[in-house]
Amino acid sequence: MKNEIRKEKLFYLKHAVFHPFDGFYEIKYRKKGSLLIATIILFLYGVIKCISYQYTGFVMNKNPIFTMNSISIFVSAISVFLLFTVSNWTVTTLFNGKGNMRDIYTVVCYSLVPMVVFNLVTAIISNFVITEEVIILQSLQSLSIVWFAFILLAGLCIIHEYTFALNIKTLLATVVAALIIVFIGILFFSLIERMYYFVMSVAREALRRIG
Repeated sequence: MKNEIRKEKLFYLKHAVFHPFDGFYEIKYRKKGSLLIATIILFLYGVIKCISYQYTGFVMNKNPIFTMNSISIFVSAISVFLLFTVSNWTVTTLFNGKGNMRDIYTVVCYSLVPMVVFNLVTAIISNFVITEEVIILQSLQSLSIVWFAFILLAGLCIIHEYTFALNIKTLLATVVAALIIVFIGILFFSLIERMYYFVMSVAREALRRIG
């Protein structure tokens, strides 16, 4: 029974990638999505970003390998989409969107499938191509981005029950909301850092006077 459920979840993942309007309709209204599968896809995306950074062939790889920080690359890769999920949820709540945070997270992660596949393929093949063939791999990467954007737009339209025009407006508002969240986050951590140094300086001064 469990195996059948897993196969069904994987089927609707494939269905969402190739037929996003029908696929995400089934995922939202008939509960065919899977948070576990979505999280695995997001995790794989972060891992493959690390692999691509280091193991892409030298004809395409201009990254400073010796200063590579895998944790930083991984966190940066997935945090963008987590931030988008939160920002889109906050905006669409104001615009009467029907999708909840789980729906948005599922759409975002499922949309990453083309980029996960094409980034891995590109990283592998890039080690066997010459400079004149790089344009082919760059075209594959561009295709994965366009495919990702199409799935994402279609999925958000379905789960929020938006028209295309309203979806674009909310996406622009999402970008603004994300920038505001980042700005507030920077201010918050800056304040915490200042408080930390203030407390430490007061503690050191107190210890000096006691001593």
